[in-house]
Amino acid sequence: MALTTPAPPLRPAKRRRRRPIPGRHFTLLEILVAMSILVVLGTSLMVILRGGLQTWRRSEARRESFDHAQAVILQLRDDLNNALAPPESPLKGLGEVEARLMCMPGAGGRTQLFLVRSLKAENEHPITGHAGSQIGADAVIDQRDDLAEARASRLRATGGEAEVAWVHGPGGVLYRGIRTPIGPPGSLFEPDSFELSPPPGAAPAAPAASQAGPQPALLRPFALEVIHFECLFWTQYTTTWSTKDPPLRNPRPSERPGPLDYWDSTRALLRFPNADPDVFHTFKAADSLTDPRDDIFPANVQVTLAFREPSPAGSSTFLAAPVDPGDEEIRVEDPSRLPAKGFVYVNEEWIAYEAIEGSTLQVSQRGARNTQAQKHEGSEEVYAGHTFSAVLEVPAWREDPSDGAGRRP
Repeated sequence: MALTTPAPPLRPAKRRRRRPIPGRHFTLLEILVAMSILVVLGTSLMVILRGGLQTWRRSEARRESFDHAQAVILQLRDDLNNALAPPESPLKGLGEVEARLMCMPGAGGRTQLFLVRSLKAENEHPITGHAGSQIGADAVIDQRDDLAEARASRLRATGGEAEVAWVHGPGGVLYRGIRTPIGPPGSLFEPDSFELSPPPGAAPAAPAASQAGPQPALLRPFALEVIHFECLFWTQYTTTWSTKDPPLRNPRPSERPGPLDYWDSTRALLRFPNADPDVFHTFKAADSLTDPRDDIFPANVQVTLAFREPSPAGSSTFLAAPVDPGDEEIRVEDPSRLPAKGFVYVNEEWIAYEAIEGSTLQVSQRGARNTQAQKHEGSEEVYAGHTFSAVLEVPAWREDPSDGAGRRP
């Protein structure tokens, strides 16, 4: 048997040491630079998000005023487009004139607009469709228990016409009311012929004692936060909507006759004793009330609305110092939230200003827009609001051919 020598034991192979690859680690300076870049990017992102959030909040705060303004203007356009036109061949002495349009300042100088319009598709309406369904009906549609009276078949026939009232009430509430059939007793054109319904959120009033006779028509809130409501009327002498000059009958070359801020289609009720004879006015004679031959209607109506907006809308600030009725400079906290010139509303007073110098408003008129100059304490809120304006056509327009040549814009 052959002898063999054992094989030598296996030795592990030697591992080669790898040289470290340069650039695998960051220096302290590189780490600081990277952190600075991250901080800058994070801050920029926060600024962008904050700006976007502010834009969204401002737009959302203004959305409500846009919605309300659109609703008011659309309803006013519908009322004026359907205003009852005067007869083609009117006769005198036939009683109350049916086609009427009146606008005048009410309590606190706030605008009130009254007109007679035709009703559309009244048979399809759940209330007017029941009017005149029974002989001997004694109730009118006046937004007071109309549904109950319709179910009881108590509503009188409408005659296809209705009286409409727009009243700018206290607290920034714009009311609208309707009454049909038209005419007395209880007509909206009569003094104290309507009652304002409490606005939403108001404390409930004590129940009134039951009245034996008919109650006045009820006007309901149509829009809230309305701090200005104005109607201007295009006359047969008007050439511009600017109110710098009145509607002059014989203007100079440098004068441009403007609109009227009131209207009386009957030409018998609104009288100005010291009126300038060179300025066109609606009044003609007291006995013209029952004479429709000289009745006039405007060609167009310019409606201006100003809404009070929440603070995120960026259209309000605060007084920085008390203000007396005769002051011509008004200091405010943040003038950047106000337009460069225009109007501001402070506690039931409109103030016109022509410029802003620093934090001071340079006043051009105190007690503007039919308001009274008042004393204001410091820190009261100053509203510029958001203003909307629209020119609405009146298809029933009619001029007086005996009072100058008319022209429609």
